[in-house]
Amino acid sequence: MTIVDEVQLKERLGAGKAIVADFYADWCAPCRVVGPELDKLSRSYGDVEFVKVDVDANPALAQELGVMGVPTVVHFSGAGEEVARSTGAAPAAALEFRLKLSG
Repeated sequence: MTIVDEVQLKERLGAGKAIVADFYADWCAPCRVVGPELDKLSRSYGDVEFVKVDVDANPALAQELGVMGVPTVVHFSGAGEEVARSTGAAPAAALEFRLKLSG
């Protein structure tokens, strides 16, 4: 997954492709669990761009999007609107359901 900053994420939002953004921090142990699970999902959803956003490096963006804890994973539509979000560590199947990726 590509690590993006505030400017890069905002450029991608609304560009026509759905995005799943993993808001994480390097010090966060549950974040290290979610990363590989999202990697699994990214292989199944080629039409969705999966990115990571470091909340410590992008605190204004995290605040703007209401990210109160990490890991928080947000699914955005191709129009840049939030579809769903999941907070906390979870296996790929649970993330897929919570993020409404499977339909």
